[in-house]
Amino acid sequence: MATISQFNEVVKEINESFYSLIRHPYLQKYIHEPVVDEDKVRFLYAGLYRHLPAEEAKMFTISSLLVQAALDVHEAVTLHKVTTDAGRKNRQLTILAGDYYSSLYYYLLAENKHLPMVRVFSHSIQEINESKMNLYGSDQLSYHEAMENMALIESLLMQNIVKHFGEDKWAAVMKDYFYLKRLLFEKVEWLEGKTYPVIQAIFQEADGPKEMLELIERKVEDVKDRLLKNSRLLQTCAGFVIEHVDALFEQVAWQEKVAEEG
Repeated sequence: MATISQFNEVVKEINESFYSLIRHPYLQKYIHEPVVDEDKVRFLYAGLYRHLPAEEAKMFTISSLLVQAALDVHEAVTLHKVTTDAGRKNRQLTILAGDYYSSLYYYLLAENKHLPMVRVFSHSIQEINESKMNLYGSDQLSYHEAMENMALIESLLMQNIVKHFGEDKWAAVMKDYFYLKRLLFEKVEWLEGKTYPVIQAIFQEADGPKEMLELIERKVEDVKDRLLKNSRLLQTCAGFVIEHVDALFEQVAWQEKVAEEG
């Protein structure tokens, strides 16, 4: 049975390769390095390693991290008017960093002659950007609409990569796990007085603020139940998913405790 610990060494190797690729002396002076979501490393590698040699599975995983870094960096670009030279320089370099990360993913795939996967990546990026416009362009989305768009944003590239190798069961698990992770993040942020798109959609369904927390909890349990049901279809990897879910809820419980005490 696959476990988190079995993949920790792989995570370390992929992280090192990723950061060595993106390291650029000039950009480092002005741009913060991207933060790797190690859950995404483990899930994607777990969905690929049975189909591919280890080095290829790592290469696809690193390529996905580069795309995520490019998307995150471009999302951080301010649209507000910049009046200082330092501000203009920071914005230009932020855009440049995102373009640089994008060029690296394309280079990796092309160099290894994986042109069909280039199409998978490019179509996924397009769909993710469309989902972002849908989600952030309206404050009147239903919960289902917000959930579907957020699920695409959080894991569509990973889903499409594993689907390319016939791993639809893994894709379903990835969709639910990373949406659950986002929903729990928004719940903790809501407890601290911040509102994000999914929570905003849930608020529209709630009959007043008093029912809000109960409704959020029901949504969380619905996603968790579906995730655990789908994880059983992975058979030998079901425990891998359960470990991640348990760790996720432990982390959120600690964050909620800190929020209450703070």
